[in-house]
Amino acid sequence: MGVPLVPLEVMPSTSTSPRKPALRVCHLADVHLGYRRYNKLAKSGLNQREVDVNLAFQEAISRMISLKPDLVIIAGDLFHSVRPSNAIVTFCFRQLRKLTRESGAPVIIVGGNHEAPKRIDTGSVLQILCEIEGVHVADSNREVFTFPNKSVAVTCLPHSAIAGLAELDLRADDRYAHNVLVVHAQVNERWVSDFGGAEVELKALAPHEWDYIALGHVHIQRAVGLNAVYSGSLEHTSANIWAEAKDLKGFLEVSLPTGKRVFHPLSSPREVVVIDPIDALGLEPSVLMEQIVNRVEAVPGGLDGKIVRLAISNLTREVYKNLDHKTLRSLRAQALNLTLDITFVSLVADTRSMNQPGRGLLRDQLIDFSKSWEVPGITQEEISEVLSHYLTKVEATNEDS
Repeated sequence: MGVPLVPLEVMPSTSTSPRKPALRVCHLADVHLGYRRYNKLAKSGLNQREVDVNLAFQEAISRMISLKPDLVIIAGDLFHSVRPSNAIVTFCFRQLRKLTRESGAPVIIVGGNHEAPKRIDTGSVLQILCEIEGVHVADSNREVFTFPNKSVAVTCLPHSAIAGLAELDLRADDRYAHNVLVVHAQVNERWVSDFGGAEVELKALAPHEWDYIALGHVHIQRAVGLNAVYSGSLEHTSANIWAEAKDLKGFLEVSLPTGKRVFHPLSSPREVVVIDPIDALGLEPSVLMEQIVNRVEAVPGGLDGKIVRLAISNLTREVYKNLDHKTLRSLRAQALNLTLDITFVSLVADTRSMNQPGRGLLRDQLIDFSKSWEVPGITQEEISEVLSHYLTKVEATNEDS
């Protein structure tokens, strides 16, 4: 059985005119083809996470073909880098060609921050996709694509065009029954899935002008306005996959003019698991090892093929050296990747308030700073933990040097 559909709230249309023809749009974003992580290789010799992303895209293509939409929108970051491998470009080309041929729907692709070259002479890899009949690309400047037979105009704002947004006069084209805006940016949203995105206020996009605003960049499916929605990513490819571990990955089907949205979760994305953390303060190596094994073995369905994180705080280097590393290696071998996110302490660190006031003060300042952040889905304690983790890494590096 596949993953069940998730019907979402009905989005009020900008027009109540009964004369508008029906239009169905498939909206996806943040595919990140070419994404690589960890050291596991698939049988093909490619990085396993790279293969995972390919499989998610392939499933999305097949699902969209079966839906027979009137229009498909890819709202940025189709590729993970400016220069993806030849194998990835070829795979993408063939999948999009299959989509246009078998669905008959035009495909609109907007450039994201991952595809935006820093030098003009580098060029955009997205341009090669224009060679597919039915594929339309806006890689650097604002573009408007019109489809008179469907009575729809699609205005596109790729990442590279956001810098000049203030100079653009964003208006819908009244000659068409439907007007859709496609934007790759951080819009009215404090959830940070990825770095490097342009920040935009929703009001700057003139939301009242559009029947639907298809957003890309944030990797979680969520609405940021009555008609402005992120479809989320197709796989776990964000900067912090642990914060998005429980979120389904997939694409949106949007019906206009009613505004009804249906989220289509994919079955192929690899499972990400965050295990309850362990405070190792005062624990002997054997006791800590027992807790690690018990928590890892309690993962529903086992570790096989999963991406797993277990945070361990207040661990001394002496205790770490005396852990059963052979058992740890065995556990890691079961999962695609098992991350032990360790925060080290030492006798020096324990007394830093007396002996190293500068170091302790910096940590306290980071904790106070984290309390001023409000990030949906992440507690202030979790933000503090991340900041403290990186500070500990810097301290360890300085001690070793």
